[in-house]
Amino acid sequence: MENKDKDYPLGMQDFAQIVQGCYVYVDKTDFVYRLVSSKKFYFLSRPRRFGKTLLLSTLEYYFQGRQDLFQGLKIDTLEKDWKSYPVLRFDLSTIEASSPNLLKRDLDYLLTEYEKQYGIEPIEVAKKPSLGQRLSKLIKQVNANTGKEVVILIDEYDKGILDVLREDKKLEKNRKVLRNFFTALKANDKHIRFAMLTGVSRFRHLTIFSGLNNLVDISMDRAFASMCGITLGELEEYFQEGLATLGESLGHDRTDLLDILKQKYDGYRFSSAQQHVFNPHSLLSAFVRNELRDYWIMSGTSKVFVDFLSEANFKIENLVNEWYDENTLTSAFDSKQPVPLLYQTGYLTIQEEQNGLFKLSVPNGEVRQSLIEQLMPLYMGISANIPMRLNIIKGMILSGDIDGWLKELKSMIGSAPYQLLVKDEENPVERFYHLMIYQMFIMLGIDTKSEICVAGGRIDMVAQTPKLIYVIEFKIDSTPQSALRQIESKGYLIHYATDGRTLYKIGVSFSSATHNIDRWKYKSVKE
Repeated sequence: MENKDKDYPLGMQDFAQIVQGCYVYVDKTDFVYRLVSSKKFYFLSRPRRFGKTLLLSTLEYYFQGRQDLFQGLKIDTLEKDWKSYPVLRFDLSTIEASSPNLLKRDLDYLLTEYEKQYGIEPIEVAKKPSLGQRLSKLIKQVNANTGKEVVILIDEYDKGILDVLREDKKLEKNRKVLRNFFTALKANDKHIRFAMLTGVSRFRHLTIFSGLNNLVDISMDRAFASMCGITLGELEEYFQEGLATLGESLGHDRTDLLDILKQKYDGYRFSSAQQHVFNPHSLLSAFVRNELRDYWIMSGTSKVFVDFLSEANFKIENLVNEWYDENTLTSAFDSKQPVPLLYQTGYLTIQEEQNGLFKLSVPNGEVRQSLIEQLMPLYMGISANIPMRLNIIKGMILSGDIDGWLKELKSMIGSAPYQLLVKDEENPVERFYHLMIYQMFIMLGIDTKSEICVAGGRIDMVAQTPKLIYVIEFKIDSTPQSALRQIESKGYLIHYATDGRTLYKIGVSFSSATHNIDRWKYKSVKE
């Protein structure tokens, strides 16, 4: 339970500092016990700002035998035999990896620090020892000197890859450096009590983990789905005072505030288990600052993300409507297949699972805003006031100002460079409405579906708000009236006629000559 006098550990990643200080700690130590009681070598992938470093810090203190730090926590009733082990923890988020030489230099520094700590003589320079040989000797000597098996914790293992991901020559050299470093773990299995590596992605095809076949990837394991992140139950248990203070500040009761927080920061799902978690960084930021903002976006966007998406030719509707297997979601970043990048970095998450296949969606409003700011300029070729304009459009959509949002959309399409709009040479105008209308509605959080099969045919698009339903038909070099007639003649409205919300049928005509919206016409079914 939350102590009213406790503060929030925003930006803090040291377990001891949090539990010894006056800070709220969400007790995840039962997961720690589950980890250390089962397998020996683990890998975990999570988006940035999700608590991977705090998890490794917790493991570090556990293996140091610091039972005093865990008093009153879940593991205190589970662990009956506290033991201490030497811990080698490598935080690779601090290294400079823009070149192989810099990567080697910084890994050399980390190894040297531990060699000094344990009084280990380095291998003679004349023998040109590799980083892997030095790590191997370090593990064996620490084991021999202490008489205890060694614990290895490696944070942000993929930093050396992400920094040069789009530079093929450097990428290959950095890959070899890291592969040599990590294979020391496999060679020293008998000297190791426990090892865990964390990062954003698992670059399996780069063979960094070649030979390390005993590494258990728990990134999509149901048993550890909520090990990082904050569940709704944990939010209500540990942040009672914060909820009360924030609710009072914003003028919302507890129920409404929880709904708002869920829409803004919740929605991440990392396995087939029906378990969602909040982004911990954003949630803590909201309580510390006592306001709702897009904190995850403010903490920085990966350059890899923007660079890769600028090269990718994809449609959001395809990404969120298709089914993917686990291998796809955990595969390497590739501009030809952006799904792994978007999933692993947290811009898409699991919405539904069936028979081992997964359908994705945008997790929450905060991420949706980031997509608006980053993807729309890529598609449109412009960046001025995109977020502001789209938020205005959202207000028009919600209020039923059909003329307003169609005029705004026409203006945005008209300002985009022609070459961006004709990438799909077979049907460039079709790309217009898929790209500029469907994707815009999706990223604004409007419940939207396209190409809906019904008895009479296929509806181009249906968008639903709390008070309105739009049934939209698009025509190319035709009239909006013909689109409205098709909606009526094919019975597109039947499914929605008894819904109770205001129902509009909208016909939109595109011109292949102007590459833009030409005309539109709409009518309420009650008229």
